[in-house]
Amino acid sequence: MNNRTDAAIIKKSGRIKFGTVKALLRKGSEERRSAFKAGQFDLLGFLLRLLLIGTIAALFVVFFGRFVEIYVAVKTDGVTNLGARATEIFSILYTAVIVGMVIGGIGQIGRELFSADDMKIFSAMPINEKTLFVAKLISIYFSQFLIAVVAVFTVNITFSLKVGVTALYWFWTLLICFLLPLITIAISSVLVLPFQALKRFLRERFVLTFLLLTAILGVAFYVYSMLLGGVKQMLLGDSVRYFFSEKVMTAIGTVCAFLYPARWFAGIMTGSDPVWSWVALGVLAVVCLFTALFVIKSILGAALKARNQGAPAVTLRSPHLRKRHSRFIALLKKDFLLIFRTPSYTFSYFSVALIMPLMVYFCMDVGASLVENLVGLDCNLEIAIFLTILFGALTNIFCATNISRDGQMFYTVKALPLNYKTVFFSKIVLCLLVTALSQFLSAVILLATGIVNFGDAFFVGVVGMLFSFANIAVATRYDFNHAKFSTEDDGEIKESSGTVSTVIVLGMVLSFAVGGLVFVLKVLSMLRNFDYGAITYLLTGGIALLAAGLATFYMLFRLKKKYYEFSGGGI
Repeated sequence: MNNRTDAAIIKKSGRIKFGTVKALLRKGSEERRSAFKAGQFDLLGFLLRLLLIGTIAALFVVFFGRFVEIYVAVKTDGVTNLGARATEIFSILYTAVIVGMVIGGIGQIGRELFSADDMKIFSAMPINEKTLFVAKLISIYFSQFLIAVVAVFTVNITFSLKVGVTALYWFWTLLICFLLPLITIAISSVLVLPFQALKRFLRERFVLTFLLLTAILGVAFYVYSMLLGGVKQMLLGDSVRYFFSEKVMTAIGTVCAFLYPARWFAGIMTGSDPVWSWVALGVLAVVCLFTALFVIKSILGAALKARNQGAPAVTLRSPHLRKRHSRFIALLKKDFLLIFRTPSYTFSYFSVALIMPLMVYFCMDVGASLVENLVGLDCNLEIAIFLTILFGALTNIFCATNISRDGQMFYTVKALPLNYKTVFFSKIVLCLLVTALSQFLSAVILLATGIVNFGDAFFVGVVGMLFSFANIAVATRYDFNHAKFSTEDDGEIKESSGTVSTVIVLGMVLSFAVGGLVFVLKVLSMLRNFDYGAITYLLTGGIALLAAGLATFYMLFRLKKKYYEFSGGGI
């Protein structure tokens, strides 16, 4: 790019044109609205997200409400202190909300400034930098405000159901929703450049990227397991109350005393220190506002230039062909490297598959205890089957892009002298290798922890593989029938498609149908003193074989004709 073009990108100074700001905001609104048009809108995925959000919110309301009842009744020095307990609850939860919003803010600022398609257009249009800056900042603030409304109101409404509040409580709640994004945007804007630098550093360090992403996911699942353990205790009784000893409460109080700025928000909501909290938050909001204005404005010009020039090409350390492979192995290696060298694919494909066995164990530990205490029956095998099928389906989500993630490369492969079965089965075998590792680790963990015996662990692994093969085969063919290639230079798919949503729903329906059926039959047979025998094995094994057979037929049906006539993948 010549100096004249660089100057044109970064110059564009002058007054803020609020008419242009309004037009830019309207453009963004129209683009979001157009996503709901027929033919472009993933209705199934939208409903699935609504269901997930609604389920999480409902579970949070139920269990957090129960936790509030227990926690506010905890005594320190022999007396209960509602104000102190409420301040601690709000300090911890608002800290979690701030951390979540900062993480989301880093991603959103990065997308808006460094990855958005419209930045290419704006860099060549007569839109001055200040005007574009204001429009982007308003868009980011609005998104953060919506997140704050959902998170803060969910917490505060649940708390109000258990503890009496005044009308002023709701006014403070709304005001916090307006102030919170100012703080999180400022923090996110400061951290977005180090995050972009980290992404560039990891761009060619594929193994390090994989290990880092897997470690982050593992820590997240470990925290999740701790929450599941607390939920189990609350469902089985009030034993969680005895966890909060004097020593534990002292430690919690000490930590919460340093959780700023969440501590100030908590002081406002509980009325423990409203004056100083408002003064501190007012000063912080002003500082954060100017910080965000300065930082985002400073990086906007560089972001425009970077987006216009495109991402730097990846330089491989060994570009030469080191070893000749068969056609099948070459295709399999091509798909593996495509996933492994794309961080988002590595995270959602390989990291999830490696960590998912831990989720099977955590949920199995909670589920088995609950069933045994509530029903009085040993249904470990049936629960293991349900969880293996469910999490196996979630692990195999990456096969829903088996064709689409190839991008324009798919046409190159199609033009080569390769049999269509070689192309398709290389993708399926790679998916099977990944899911086989996940299924094997799940079976080993269940066996090592004594949840199931060797025979049951082997059976669960085999059944899990059969259902996984069915998921992979159906998803690959469905994606082929509805392939949609990315228009990005790197060909990376950054948004979930209807294929992904369909695969998730089918996997969930199948897991609940099979797992629910064998569980109900087990309970009914035990209640009626009927010899259950091998019904679980025969029924689950039969359905698994049938599913694998039907999936194979669906995948191969007129595949040759469809493959050689294929000309889809357009947007």
